[in-house]
Amino acid sequence: MARIFIVEDHPIYREGLAGYVNEEPGLQVCGVADNVADALTGIERTNPHLVVVDLQLKGSSGLDLIQDIRYRWPELHILVLSMYDEIRYADRVLRMGARGYVMKDKGPETVLKAIKTVLQGEVYASQRVKDQLLMGKVEKSPTDVLTDREIQIFQLLGEGNTVAEIAEQLNRSPKTIQNHIDHIRTRMHLKSRQELYQKSKEWVLGLGEAEDDAG
Repeated sequence: MARIFIVEDHPIYREGLAGYVNEEPGLQVCGVADNVADALTGIERTNPHLVVVDLQLKGSSGLDLIQDIRYRWPELHILVLSMYDEIRYADRVLRMGARGYVMKDKGPETVLKAIKTVLQGEVYASQRVKDQLLMGKVEKSPTDVLTDREIQIFQLLGEGNTVAEIAEQLNRSPKTIQNHIDHIRTRMHLKSRQELYQKSKEWVLGLGEAEDDAG
């Protein structure tokens, strides 16, 4: 029986996914959490074979959790399940050590297939992502120059969060977040904070990627 630990901050989605997993022969949910601290404690206690990680968690990010898991349990399989577009995040999380990426708009059959694929030691990604990775990027996305923390902040800015709200979500001071924002603007060669805010909104809406692909 393969033990699955689910880290997801939406209770309805979390319980629904747990139900699907428990109904599947050979799979069993051994624990759930909605934040990084509880996830690490639960993983240590239950010793799962695979952790399903959402990128958006309470008080932190799934990117932080992936880093912590890879440091503490380098052999533990990680599958990312997220609402964020796979084209923007799949390559990043796979390079971080996750073994698969599934978007939340996929059906339970796809999620279960991804879980089984990763448990078998293989990497799971959609054909869309595989094609991108095989072909390589003709032009790099402007966000490729950002660190994992910076990409989190860029995403949150694009979703309309203020500096104070981002600081609260990531458990950092507003000054620290503002310093990150200034670094992001410099890395992306943007002339002003206003231009940065506009680019982040376009990126979240998918406009920035379309422009990059056209280039």
